[in-house]
Amino acid sequence: MKAITGKVKITPDIGTPMGGNVRLDNKARGVHDDLFCNILILNDGRQKICMMSFDLVGLKEETCDQLKKAIAERTDIHYENIVLFATHTHSGPDSCMRMYHGIGDEINHYLDDMVRKVKDEVDALNNKVYTDVVLKTGKTQVNDLSFNRRLVRRNKEVVMNFEPFEIDDIIGATGPIDPELITLSVFDTNDKLISVMVNFSLHAAVLVSLDWLFSRDFIDGLDKQLKEIYGDELVVLFANGAEGNINHLNYEDPNQWRDFRETDRIGRKLGVYAADSINHSVLINGEIQFVSKELFLPLREIRKEEIEWAEMVMIRDKDKIEDMFDGIPDKTYAKMVLAMAKRKETTYRTIVQGLFTDNFAFITFPGEVYVEFGLEVKKSTKQEYTAIIGLANSYSGYIPKAEAFAQGGYEVRTAWSSQMVHHAGDILVDFIKKEIIGDH
Repeated sequence: MKAITGKVKITPDIGTPMGGNVRLDNKARGVHDDLFCNILILNDGRQKICMMSFDLVGLKEETCDQLKKAIAERTDIHYENIVLFATHTHSGPDSCMRMYHGIGDEINHYLDDMVRKVKDEVDALNNKVYTDVVLKTGKTQVNDLSFNRRLVRRNKEVVMNFEPFEIDDIIGATGPIDPELITLSVFDTNDKLISVMVNFSLHAAVLVSLDWLFSRDFIDGLDKQLKEIYGDELVVLFANGAEGNINHLNYEDPNQWRDFRETDRIGRKLGVYAADSINHSVLINGEIQFVSKELFLPLREIRKEEIEWAEMVMIRDKDKIEDMFDGIPDKTYAKMVLAMAKRKETTYRTIVQGLFTDNFAFITFPGEVYVEFGLEVKKSTKQEYTAIIGLANSYSGYIPKAEAFAQGGYEVRTAWSSQMVHHAGDILVDFIKKEIIGDH
């Protein structure tokens, strides 16, 4: 096996619109820590697989397609073998969330420039001499950093853990977390770690564009911790998992920070867990089998009642300012509903991929899928070490469990960030079991 690694700084210019929440002024005012695209290209002599982790809230399907085509045209890396995924930092540019102010010229110019930078770096890397490497994988349990954010009151109502509630009124959560942290480690022949992919399910939304500063959120602390252990040249790819209903907020700790102290605490602790996984890794056995297939998920129809509600809100809240740290104002929802009612598309296109060896696998999910679907797919593979990579190859929005729609809550409200039919998760899992996992 051979590999090559690299990274590209993708921090936007000051003044670029930020994504992650709804702000009256969403223009960035500074940089707390730079954003990167981290790159790992594997070459087993039969095929090259290019994996790229972007410090962005998400990637539009159009951006993924543009970048994959550009790389395929310039290199011998096939379009189907390029895996793109976002870390989901809520303190990056508004790269996909047109729900706020729309994708304008500033964002389009940023994305075009980013595609050019990343394409050039992949081309340059691919023309260099690949390093002989050994691949290993490991896992560990993390039970103190992630929480299911859908809480249940004593009266059985569901409330999000970032909304107002009394702690004594909460009896639990609607679902589980995925405590499994998986690492894919790349060592050179001198047993030096040169790259690692860290896979863990956790919303990167500690900051939510705090102080209008660009930041990788907790990924920056993770990166720093691992580089302190393994060296500054280490290339760290963070692959978020099925984090649609998972965040960092412990409802039993009302004094929990929402600032850079917290991103550093979470990131560095995650780095310690990742180091434990790396240090107890096992060799990856068997040839790499790679699958990439197109999937069309049905979009849900905008109901008459939703349109009437949106029209009412636009009149009722015509003088209200759209500005909210967590969640989305009604006026913003109303704008989205009315815009979505005019769309002609009935399906959403995305790419689903899977990499399989004897004991390691990863499978990609589009957008923000509920953790239950990730756990179900993991149970369906024969590999002991299976990573679910969310926010990959497109941003489809939330894909909740069907029963969540009756419960209510943030992820199920009709928006550009929640647009699939209620059973989209079941369609996705069935497709993965039949078309991606198959006999692997």
